[in-house]
Amino acid sequence: MKTRKDLCPWIVEALTELGGNAKIAKVKEFIWDHHGIELHNSGNLHFTWNEDVFWAATQLRAKGILKKASDTPRSVWALSDAKRNA
Repeated sequence: MKTRKDLCPWIVEALTELGGNAKIAKVKEFIWDHHGIELHNSGNLHFTWNEDVFWAATQLRAKGILKKASDTPRSVWALSDAKRNA
C-alpha cells in the first residue's frame, strides 16, 4: 500500500516529464493520470493525497531536490538546478 512518502518520487517524476518546472495543478494532474489506480488502492491516501502532496514537496525542498518556494513563481514547483543536471 502506498503512503504519502511515495508522493515524493512521483513529484520528481512529474516535474522531470514536464520539463523541470510546472504549476502545482499540472503536477497533481500528472500524478493522478499516472498513479491514480495506486492512489485509489491505498486506503486513506486516496482521500488525503491532494493535501499530502504539499507535505511531500516540503520534504523534497528540505533535501534540496526542489527549489525553495521563494525562488519560484507562485503556485509553481521546480526541480533544483542540481537535480536537473543529475
